[in-house]
Amino acid sequence: MTNPQHSEDSAKSRPFARLNGQPHVRRRQFLQGLGIGALALGAGGALAGCSEPLGSGDGAGGTAGAAGGGVALASVPTLTNEYFTMWKAGGTEAAQALGLTYRMQSYEGSAAAQIDQLRSAKAAGASQVVTFPINNDAVRQMGEILAGQDIQLATSFAATPWMVPSEPGYKDMYSTLFTPREVLGQKALSEAVFKAIGGSGNVVYIQGAPTNRTSNAREKGFDMAVANFPGINVLAKQDGKETGQDTRPVVQTMLSRFNNIDAIICHNSSEALGAVSVLEEKGNEHIKVGGTDEQIAILDKLIQGPNVVAVQSIFGTWLGGYMIVRNYDLANGVELDPVERMIFQDSLIIDTKESAAEYKKIATSPTTGFDWKKMSRHLHPDDWDTQVALAPVDPVKFFTEDLATPRPADFKFPEALEASLAAGAVETFTDLYAQHTKNNPYAEAVKLTTTGATVFGTKF
Repeated sequence: MTNPQHSEDSAKSRPFARLNGQPHVRRRQFLQGLGIGALALGAGGALAGCSEPLGSGDGAGGTAGAAGGGVALASVPTLTNEYFTMWKAGGTEAAQALGLTYRMQSYEGSAAAQIDQLRSAKAAGASQVVTFPINNDAVRQMGEILAGQDIQLATSFAATPWMVPSEPGYKDMYSTLFTPREVLGQKALSEAVFKAIGGSGNVVYIQGAPTNRTSNAREKGFDMAVANFPGINVLAKQDGKETGQDTRPVVQTMLSRFNNIDAIICHNSSEALGAVSVLEEKGNEHIKVGGTDEQIAILDKLIQGPNVVAVQSIFGTWLGGYMIVRNYDLANGVELDPVERMIFQDSLIIDTKESAAEYKKIATSPTTGFDWKKMSRHLHPDDWDTQVALAPVDPVKFFTEDLATPRPADFKFPEALEASLAAGAVETFTDLYAQHTKNNPYAEAVKLTTTGATVFGTKF
């Protein structure tokens, strides 16, 4: 596999052979029930479920009576967002493969409601919890609440600056923070749209929700792409609050304000669909559109044309399942280096009709195509395969550059993380993960893009 971050064979990357061939993945005594769940991201309407008991949420099969089994709880803001449907598909399959019972529960977009639900997670039968919190500054409270119940936590997408999962307050229960390389991914998406309009033209950028850290990171990627294309002129930026409904009036205003728009790049695909709906009503086939999140509706628009020209996939189905695998491994004694607890995940720019059609074919198949057991380092200690490329986060660069937050005075990471960073563990584990990304059901879709590779540069 192509190394997702660098290709040089440096001396300090050599330890990956030892890590891969020796028992760096040690077995400790089984700690608790096998773990858990799917994950949540996105905006959307609220729905009943805020204070429901765990058992009354949206459930899916699993083997509740299996030895070591337990409830894999996906704590999400809403059950109506299509992205959660992707997570549920992957999460359900992964849970069943590992002998778990899957539950997805909405907290109706309320951080306070989510905290209340998690206080009783153990009593409700949850063995572990995975979530994307609406309020990332509440992660520390959630983590400590769950650690007090011996329940593992995994989060995704955004992060609280200068807070890491290896802090002692989490008692080794905060397994992993997953995040797409938002800056790099949105940069690649934007460049694909710029190329579709010939490398020059007038562009409008629709931001995500105000003050949202993911929105800020993606906008930074857009700005970096603009800097690489001198012929691109940014007419305006305005937030669409991550929904198509809120994006529609923004686009209508932009069309009235400017008569020379060539492209609209959106924070996510819900906004992009809102923008396209306005263009279609006006019969405008000239303006090209791009957005992030591989919803089936946006793939259809790319296949049909003429407006949508690029979609960034962040492999939502895979993420919903891999979070379960990750926590399953930790529950079974797979020891994670501190740098592995913050992980970048790969993404894909779908920018041809052929690639979109292939991606949709796999996404709408009866099964996801992922081998969840093969992802497990517990079940496959030597030949595990993440199937979507991963790379550890350098927290200093991530917080100072991607999240634009200066390092606090006299700040230090936990001692184990400081030591791991000093020993070159980011490079070591970058190489290790690159060696363990081998198969992906979307390999043909990757090959059919204009680059033939993912955002990390992975080729299959």
